[in-house]
Amino acid sequence: MKGKTMKVLAAWGMLLSLLCGGVANAATIVQQTSSYAFVDVQTTYWANEAIQSMANQGIITGNPDGSFKPEAAITREQLAKLITLTFGLDLVSDGTQTFSDVNSSSWAYKYVETAKDYLTGYFPMKGKPFFDPQANATREDVAVALVRAMGLETESVDADEVLRYKFNDYEDVTPQLAKEVAVAVDKKLIQGFPDGTFRPNSPINRASVATLLYRVLKSSYTTATQDVKLDVQVPKQVSDRTVKVTGKVNADAKVYINDEEVENVDGAFAEAYDLDEGEKVYEFVIKAVLPNGRSNTVTKQVTYQTSGPQLTVQAPESSNQPTVKITGKVKDSGDTNPEVTINDKTAYVSYNGDFSEELTLKEGINKIVVTAVNKYEKKAVVEKQIVVTLGGPVLTLDLIPDTSNSKTITLSGTATDKNDSSPKIYMNDELVGSYGSFNKTVTLKEGDNVFTFKATNSLGKSSAVITKTITFSVGGPVLTLDLIPEASNSKTITLSGTATDKNDSSPKIYMNNELVGSYGSFNKSVTLKEGDNIFTFKATNNLGKSSAVITKTITFKVGGPVLTLDLIPESSSSKTVTLSGTATDNNDSSPKIYMNDELVGSYGSFNKSVTLKEGANVFTFKATNNLGKSSEPVTKTITFSVGEPVLALDYIPETTSNKQLTLSGNATDQNDSSPKIYLNDELVGSYGSFYKSVTLAEGSNKFVFKVTNSFGKVTTVEKIVVYTPAPGKE
Repeated sequence: MKGKTMKVLAAWGMLLSLLCGGVANAATIVQQTSSYAFVDVQTTYWANEAIQSMANQGIITGNPDGSFKPEAAITREQLAKLITLTFGLDLVSDGTQTFSDVNSSSWAYKYVETAKDYLTGYFPMKGKPFFDPQANATREDVAVALVRAMGLETESVDADEVLRYKFNDYEDVTPQLAKEVAVAVDKKLIQGFPDGTFRPNSPINRASVATLLYRVLKSSYTTATQDVKLDVQVPKQVSDRTVKVTGKVNADAKVYINDEEVENVDGAFAEAYDLDEGEKVYEFVIKAVLPNGRSNTVTKQVTYQTSGPQLTVQAPESSNQPTVKITGKVKDSGDTNPEVTINDKTAYVSYNGDFSEELTLKEGINKIVVTAVNKYEKKAVVEKQIVVTLGGPVLTLDLIPDTSNSKTITLSGTATDKNDSSPKIYMNDELVGSYGSFNKTVTLKEGDNVFTFKATNSLGKSSAVITKTITFSVGGPVLTLDLIPEASNSKTITLSGTATDKNDSSPKIYMNNELVGSYGSFNKSVTLKEGDNIFTFKATNNLGKSSAVITKTITFKVGGPVLTLDLIPESSSSKTVTLSGTATDNNDSSPKIYMNDELVGSYGSFNKSVTLKEGANVFTFKATNNLGKSSEPVTKTITFSVGEPVLALDYIPETTSNKQLTLSGNATDQNDSSPKIYLNDELVGSYGSFYKSVTLAEGSNKFVFKVTNSFGKVTTVEKIVVYTPAPGKE
């Protein structure tokens, strides 16, 4: 029994993903016949065992090139999918969108929504919640997700006690997530680094994720949380040789029919099977396996029993020709090649059951008997009756106009006859077609032209006579001008147009009585004078007929250039600023630009760096063209205000038990690249940064930081550090 997939949905593009499959329980796991070997994961690689185990269970896969890329970072959306599949979470299929940057059209939407209680997003005070799906997942993200998904208790843990004495960067752990991180560390789900750091905000790579989940799967914490859905529809009895097995399952389940995997498309499967072993009872064993290994099996039986052939026949009730075609279709679920006879003559049956046969009939009533017989001697019979009446040809003329302004015209048409494949056609008693069609070009005389048409067949039968009259009237050419503006601010303009004539393929075109086109078209560039410019157009054909005269007036107005300035700020805290802009002119490709009466641009653009004085700085801009026309002046004012430097101190604790303390920071200033930094009036940095180690006195220690720039502007920041020696230390 061979299966052929029946597509239940239109083909859809598969998204390549890092994470697929789920956790399989050892008691119900489906054995895989293939094992994974990645080209970039050697057997000596530290995470090889975990990667191979997870891949063989179908939890993770590699890339199309056969690589796994173990050192590549995993994203938050990929981690959401992995958490969902690993812990057998029920996938969200619909509902309200939680995060503004993960909508329902995203491949990751259902996984992010499903895992949102374990891998949370971000909820700012203002604005919409967001998930940041393409951001790298951090070690803190993984630790929290594992603890929440495994349902581990966190209330009784003292996070400060666990983390403070294990990691010297424990303060980098998000305070709201410290308990979950502490539990993950305490349960040895995740560990720190040899240098005593945890690095909660560092990305985590694919090899590390595989190893962490491998540990979880080997532990006793993981439990299956999802029931196996399997709803199968199979008919109990069929007479057709093909049977369809369909059903509904969990969207993330693998489906097997008689030990062969079939496609699961969003929780549905459909497969067609050829019952090629004849009439008998066929058995189908359908099995659904969740990513966590839980499964459900359903067995269905189908009884295949054939019936007789199904025969349909198409034949006309009457005909006016002696030969007719009989067509039809035969179907038999138990025989792919049933035999068909028409009036005891065997007909050819195609692979899909279609047949046709041409019969020669006598005039009058003809009886047709069509019989189909299958290999089981089961029979179907259809009878038809056809009445034959012979007639003459049918003449059909193509469209013939009542009037024409062209002296030549082509007349055409066809004649059909049921009993003659080549009837003859006559026009005004002249033979114009011997094979059932004609195409005749005639020259008309001015006035009425009368034509009569008739067709005859080989049996001497004639069609009805058709008479047509065409009236020929001679006309002049038609002149069409392209768009001509009423006004222009450009001194040159191109005028163009075309002329058509029924009786002259090359009419002449005149502009202001000057020949501008001899072959039915013109394209003329003219120079305008300031004010009104009048143009008259006319076309003539070789019969002496003229078109109507067309008059057009174009008013030419000379204008000045257009000056466009790029953005100029009203104020600036920087002593230098760059001013720029462009000027365009219809009659001058290179207008000049002036700033405060100084030429700053000779080719239609400028870019000028200026040094500002403190206070208001006024700039006037103007553009001129080679015709002496100027743009409107544009005035801009920039107020220059000198600002104070900005001091950024690195972290300084309010209290400490360490006697030695290192103070550091940097200063920036828009107008001074090297502001000076003072600590308690002592110069500690001359180039915008400082690094100073100090010895604290027991109790309160006051530090006054000052920053000065070359303009004498000062910024002051005060910090107090309370030093309390630890017990037993001086």
